[in-house]
Amino acid sequence: MDGSLDPAAGTCLIWADVAYDLNYPEDLQPLVSCALNLDEWDASWGVSVEALKEEAIEAAGRLLSKQRPGEHKTD
Repeated sequence: MDGSLDPAAGTCLIWADVAYDLNYPEDLQPLVSCALNLDEWDASWGVSVEALKEEAIEAAGRLLSKQRPGEHKTD
C-alpha cells in the first residue's frame, strides 16, 4: 500500500504465496480476484490496468483496516 511494490506484483505474491498456503481464506478473496484480473488483463476489457491496480490498493487497504478479534485499536 505504500507504493514500494507494484500492486500487480503484490497481489500476485499474496495469491501465489499466501492465499494458496492458507487454502484461500475469504478475507483474501478480493486480493486474489485483483491478482487474477491484473494477470489476465487485456486492453479490450474497457478498463485501464491503472484502474485495476487502484482497485488492488483499495482491497489491500480494506484488508489492513480490519480489526482482528481481541485486538483494540488505539487512537
